[in-house]
Amino acid sequence: MFKFHFFSLFGELLTARYRSLEFRAKVLSAMLCAKMVLDDGDYSVITQIASSIYGNDEKRSNLLLHAIKDYVKQIKVYRTKTLDSLLIDIDNELKSVPRYAKKIDFAHLRQMMCESEDDDITTQQQVYEYMLNEVQRYTKQA
Repeated sequence: MFKFHFFSLFGELLTARYRSLEFRAKVLSAMLCAKMVLDDGDYSVITQIASSIYGNDEKRSNLLLHAIKDYVKQIKVYRTKTLDSLLIDIDNELKSVPRYAKKIDFAHLRQMMCESEDDDITTQQQVYEYMLNEVQRYTKQA
């Protein structure tokens, strides 16, 4: 929890475009948290996604992974956030920075859904559709 607060407070100073990275972490965390139980395979997919986003920039890939894990802990372990509150955060950020809609890669979200059980796919599909609606809504405004 301390790491999360540290990076939230100082991430912007320590990392270029940290807010963009944090937004991506929220989007990917929402898809993860839509699952009832997470396993190593889920984090393996997230690692692949982080590598495809940031290429050879291992520092940014690792920061993204840590931010995702922290959001997942806040929701699944500490229960200081909920999936709904995370989706509201995403909406608020899109409202204030509509260009972030371009940061949502639906191929990555579908990739995460492929690794899910049938019970989880319904909730993930709802999160996916929410993201799709948000992107459509905020790209019209931009």
